[in-house]
Amino acid sequence: MASKQFQLSCLAECFKPCVKSVVFRALMSGIAFLIALWIVSVTAFDHKFFESTHHQAPKGKVLTYVGHSSQLHSFNVERQVSKYEKRLPASRNTQDFPATILAAGDIAKCDGEDTWKDKFLKLAKLLPDDSPHEPFLENFLELLSISEETDYPANAALTANLVLRLPGRVLALGDLVYPTGSTQQFRECYESTWGQFKKRTYPVPGNHEYKQKNAQPYFDYWGTQAGEIGKGYYSFDIGEWHIIALNSKIEKAKHERSISAQHRWLQNDLTDTNARCILAYWHHPVFSSGQHSGTARMKNILRTLYKFGVTVILTGHAHHYERFAPQNPEGGRDLIRGFRQFVVGTGGVPLRPLKKRHRNSENFQADSFGVLRLDLHPNHYVWKFLSVDKVQPYDKGKGRCITPPKPKALQQRT
Repeated sequence: MASKQFQLSCLAECFKPCVKSVVFRALMSGIAFLIALWIVSVTAFDHKFFESTHHQAPKGKVLTYVGHSSQLHSFNVERQVSKYEKRLPASRNTQDFPATILAAGDIAKCDGEDTWKDKFLKLAKLLPDDSPHEPFLENFLELLSISEETDYPANAALTANLVLRLPGRVLALGDLVYPTGSTQQFRECYESTWGQFKKRTYPVPGNHEYKQKNAQPYFDYWGTQAGEIGKGYYSFDIGEWHIIALNSKIEKAKHERSISAQHRWLQNDLTDTNARCILAYWHHPVFSSGQHSGTARMKNILRTLYKFGVTVILTGHAHHYERFAPQNPEGGRDLIRGFRQFVVGTGGVPLRPLKKRHRNSENFQADSFGVLRLDLHPNHYVWKFLSVDKVQPYDKGKGRCITPPKPKALQQRT
């Protein structure tokens, strides 16, 4: 009996490593299976969530997915299916909400114009080798090279690729093509980039368009899509939002009692609308912390918009992205009736750094090109600044609509 027990104990000792090995392998296999199941479930959820929130295509639109959903640049929109490219009509149908707007200005810069860097290089060549100014110029050029991007058409193509992946109307905030807004530059630099979604674009002119007499190539390119020829201001509705496009180049800083034709049209337009929320956009910002500081040319118009309860103001001109706290036309913070102004001069031309931070500036960046996305709801809006080189939005948030009673003095049409 003892001999048999001894034999069994010997067998147990012999098989113990095998048993341990089998149990260990089964345990490891089970853990590996659970990890694989978790990865598959997370990836599937992430892909579904990403497409539903950022790349939800309408019927008839095909999205080709390549790679993981976190790789934004791997989404490609097939060009043969062009529902996004159709001109989106103004709509009062609240079932369309949230409606998406994509905005940026200062977009396509053709090669051929001397930049500040080019001008300093030419100046440096004129100086003798032993000039005391040569070290200064070399250091200055080095600083310029840090922030200046010289592949201008590629920059506009990057932001255009961002817009192509998303639905919605496009607000082009002026200075659409550099350096002089000529017919040739629109054809060669704008058409090949942002011109790809021309049919769903609602433009306003900037100062570079007016380097041509009366901005004629701009109006020739857009036709009535940019409002009445020669004027460049118009409005349209998206659900409960009234959208107003204005021409800041033809507006001049005048006395408060002086009313321009555009200003008079604006008063009538605001009186006629029954929209719940108002968004206005033009080129020159009233407030800016960048190298292009704010201008007073639109101050009188801004006061009128404020009286009627404008919610959002979009501008370009200053080559950076900036978001302001709700404020009044005089620059004072106003969290009850104040409008929120965005500067989105990040469409593709060289970005410029901070000059002096405005007291109400909440977000400023001049490091990356991109577009501002606004999702318009019946009584509020959500913003996201989408950068070409970042997966997550650089800046995001939401705000409510402002709807104070209309001033009686402006309700009475003359």
